[in-house]
Amino acid sequence: MTCVVQLSQAENTGVMQLKNFMQKSANFSASFSQSLFDDRGSELQYSAGRFSLQKPGKFSWDYEEPYHQVIMSDGKVIWMYDSELEQVTIKPVDSALSKTSMVLLFNKTNIDNDFNIVTLDVIDGVSWLELTTKQSDSEFSNILIGMKNNLIDSLKMIDGFGQTTVIKFTNSKTAVKFKSNRFKFVIPKNADVIGGA
Repeated sequence: MTCVVQLSQAENTGVMQLKNFMQKSANFSASFSQSLFDDRGSELQYSAGRFSLQKPGKFSWDYEEPYHQVIMSDGKVIWMYDSELEQVTIKPVDSALSKTSMVLLFNKTNIDNDFNIVTLDVIDGVSWLELTTKQSDSEFSNILIGMKNNLIDSLKMIDGFGQTTVIKFTNSKTAVKFKSNRFKFVIPKNADVIGGA
């Protein structure tokens, strides 16, 4: 009986950690590695870089491997820059994020309104949660979140094709001060621009 109570407390801690992060972590930065696996578990793609977040709505995925790529938002529009193609795609935030479960990272939202939450195992000090979206048109069928020390340690997202995206955060910081223009993308001179005003 004691073991069951202890496990339940550990699992509930994961939920509390996530909600604490959602409500209190206004700024966040971390290194990340990202892998895409097919439905058989074979790795299809690997990338890595830096992630920065300023709530509500401002973020930047700065990919450094295997080549330079940026996905950035100032809360109003999203810039997607591909250095190999020398191309920038600009989209309004609402249209670009409305169908993705990743939106939970970018706002101070009440996740209970958008997701059903199930507590999973605690593995190596990481408390795992499974979030199933209540939106029928979501890009991902479900998302697994690993919480540690009140920070998001890992994400696992499964799409409708059975492919899994795994993101691991390291060197995470919440007491971050960003420059005023940190989330304003400067379009390279030779880049082709698609979308925007």
